[in-house]
Amino acid sequence: MVIDGGRDGGGPGTGREYLRVSLDRSGRARSLDEQHADNETAAARRGVALGEPYRDNSVSASRYSTKARDDFDRLLADLRSGAFGADELWLWESSRGSRRVGEWVDLIEACEAARVGIFVTTHGRAYDPGNGRDRRSLLEDAVDSEYESSKVSARAKRAAAANAAAGKPHGRTPYGYRRRYDPDTRRLIVQESFEPEARVVREVYARLVAGHSLLGIADDLAARGVVNGSGRPFSAQHLRDFATNPVYAGVRLHDPDARSEHRGRRAARSSSSTCTTVPGTWEALVDAETFHAVQRILSDPRRVTSRPGKARHLLSMTAVCGVCGNVLTVTMRSGRPEYQCRRPGCVRIVQADLDELAEQAMLGYLARPDVYAELRATTDAGGRELARVRGELEAARAEHEALLRAVGDGRVSVAALAHAEPAMLARVRDLEVRERDLAAPPALRGLVGPGPDVAQRWRDTPVSTRREVARILLSPSVLGTLAVLRRPAGCNGHVPAVERVQWRRA
Repeated sequence: MVIDGGRDGGGPGTGREYLRVSLDRSGRARSLDEQHADNETAAARRGVALGEPYRDNSVSASRYSTKARDDFDRLLADLRSGAFGADELWLWESSRGSRRVGEWVDLIEACEAARVGIFVTTHGRAYDPGNGRDRRSLLEDAVDSEYESSKVSARAKRAAAANAAAGKPHGRTPYGYRRRYDPDTRRLIVQESFEPEARVVREVYARLVAGHSLLGIADDLAARGVVNGSGRPFSAQHLRDFATNPVYAGVRLHDPDARSEHRGRRAARSSSSTCTTVPGTWEALVDAETFHAVQRILSDPRRVTSRPGKARHLLSMTAVCGVCGNVLTVTMRSGRPEYQCRRPGCVRIVQADLDELAEQAMLGYLARPDVYAELRATTDAGGRELARVRGELEAARAEHEALLRAVGDGRVSVAALAHAEPAMLARVRDLEVRERDLAAPPALRGLVGPGPDVAQRWRDTPVSTRREVARILLSPSVLGTLAVLRRPAGCNGHVPAVERVQWRRA
């Protein structure tokens, strides 16, 4: 190992760089190519040939970073195994190596054991890891870098908390929005809706309320060539992610204990004791009622997401056997589908006949003006009550979250929590039940209405929604349970479905 203290000429013959993107002191990101160019200039002056570099692009070396630095790990492994193959390790700046003191010590000790020097381009000099003074200088850089990283993190957390309290946007620009910045200061001016992406967001929410499945929506968007912000087709999981994102309802979430907003965490975070919700400063793409309706649909434990497309038959598991009361399912007989009782030898009926009868009854009911007027009256009259209940529910949840935060901060004792929490949770549960009772079944909203076009709306509705409507309407309290009886004794020919059906009403 040859250490020349940075003098021009002489010195070691070979070096390998470790390059990592980060901000320089001016706040500008120095790319790997820019760092390499500076290193090459210094290497030419010192007569050093630089070999294959180690590269970590867009990965922070901060102790607050959770991302793995693959090439840093490979560098350490090569130094320890003897595969490094050069006289010096070249860093554009000492903080490129690591802002963690522990990692710096590992790197310095690996270089010392391998008799490899460390050259820092911005310092204009080489360091000998085996020299006490040089080692102290390198470790002082590590302590300074880690301290600076801590200050940056603290400033970022304070800024995030202040922005959250003000309802300002945070993180990546959500699909459906765009951001405009001041050209001079680069400060955010506004986050605004961005068409046609915003139309896709509204469509997804509207179709979920209408009963469409996430997979069906994803397939339709893909067939139309609609892609996400990364230029790829939407997946069902991607659609679920932004269908549960409160940003589209104009709400800002902030959880100081969270590191990210990865999929599946938003619902849990929104009820976290450290999470706060405030109105956002941007335009909502969907109204609060639609957003809450979609959350109820997606969180419904009865929602079946496995084996999509299996339930393809209108009355399967809804119509019942008039003899034993079991539900009917579809089987094939002589090449045609039939509804059959689960108990062998009970009842069997042609699927198309029973579907036609049930559809006529349901469409007639949905087209009745009095049914339309009743649903409108319920929706309009209940709308104010529903808004009031939801306001009380939000307040009750916020009160509970505030109590949990107070316990966490030590301002309220655990004993006080144990005394007050049961009543709070009971009130939240009561209000949740009341909210569900006031909300009209989403599956009916797009179908009820006077006029003959109800049949066309029915045909345009996905099978999953039609099945949900059948479960609602073919119940004892509405049209009645559809019970299929056996064919009359001695009748071997076709018997119309109307003669074999019994409507069992409450």
